[in-house]
Amino acid sequence: MKETKDNMMNVNPPKGTKDLTPELAIAFKEMICKIEEVYQEFGFDPIYTPIIEYWDTLKGKYGEEAENKEIWRFKLPQSDKWYALRYDHTVPLARYMAKHQPKLPFKRYVIDRVYRHDRPQKGRYREFWQADIDTVGSVYPESDAEIINAIAKALKSIGLKDFTIRLSDRRALENLISQLGYKDKFLEITRIIDKWDKIGEEGVANELRNIVDNPDKIINRLKEESEEYYPEDFWKILDLVEDKKLVKVDIKLARGFDYYTGMIFEVGVKNFGSSIGGGGRYDNLIGIFLGKEVPAVGGSIGVSRLFDYMLEKNLIKLEKKTYVEVGVIYVSKDVFDKAWKIANELRSVGFRTYIDLMRRDFKKQIEYSV
Repeated sequence: MKETKDNMMNVNPPKGTKDLTPELAIAFKEMICKIEEVYQEFGFDPIYTPIIEYWDTLKGKYGEEAENKEIWRFKLPQSDKWYALRYDHTVPLARYMAKHQPKLPFKRYVIDRVYRHDRPQKGRYREFWQADIDTVGSVYPESDAEIINAIAKALKSIGLKDFTIRLSDRRALENLISQLGYKDKFLEITRIIDKWDKIGEEGVANELRNIVDNPDKIINRLKEESEEYYPEDFWKILDLVEDKKLVKVDIKLARGFDYYTGMIFEVGVKNFGSSIGGGGRYDNLIGIFLGKEVPAVGGSIGVSRLFDYMLEKNLIKLEKKTYVEVGVIYVSKDVFDKAWKIANELRSVGFRTYIDLMRRDFKKQIEYSV
């Protein structure tokens, strides 16, 4: 029977996801390993948490827009419980802390996948990798600065040079908004300000008009970039950042998640349109699970987005197409058993070894190997 378009299986992955060929996967893995080495250098240890969480675990932590539009949640036919795919690595860490209660400070990293029902476009996926580091237990500015320093060094380790770190503090934004008389609408206003880079000043002003009587007051104060709103410990963080020329203080930086309580930052590169990393302090989140306040600060590199950018800018060379170091070629089927033994001996002393499994003749083995 001749295949037609109507009865052929769809071989494309779902929108917002992608396959990586061996040469892409090797380069991607090498990039992850470099980031991981830097995280370990700063004293962070790995943990893993499940891709699936109970919906109640994630609910109420990210903000209305994220939870209504972007979190993958589902109910199985055979279960009454609602589940969700993890949206980031931070809320699962908060749950982990409540369950395991490790000694403090607890410094961990996770390099794994997260899921968001975002609109697929350049730099935005529905399944993507993040490389997170977090320190739980310290209220001091050195823990904030260490997160920024580790992420900056990790980015440099993979060959990224042209990046900037926007730095601010949610308390500064809260002080500004409170002084203008809108304290009770802080979270709503923050979520709108967080869109500044996407919709611009005019777009932010238009959305603010729906919830405040004078949006221009907020816009003008934000553009003043006054230092008066920042708490004293914020400037200590900046003092402890190693590469200060990377940093730009920007009070318009809002970071849309509701759980941020203090310092926030975002990493960007020129002409890409999306940030490649960010994070901040979230001193109240773990307490939701644990029943007592536990300070925490963390940051994340958007590995999938960063990989796209580095490929686009030719900062990653796809030179390695395979991990194989040695190929064992046999001249005829009569000597296959000897070739098989040689291949195993090579593997036993550490060589990554290939041997033909298709029972092809000598010429075709050579053609495949080159």
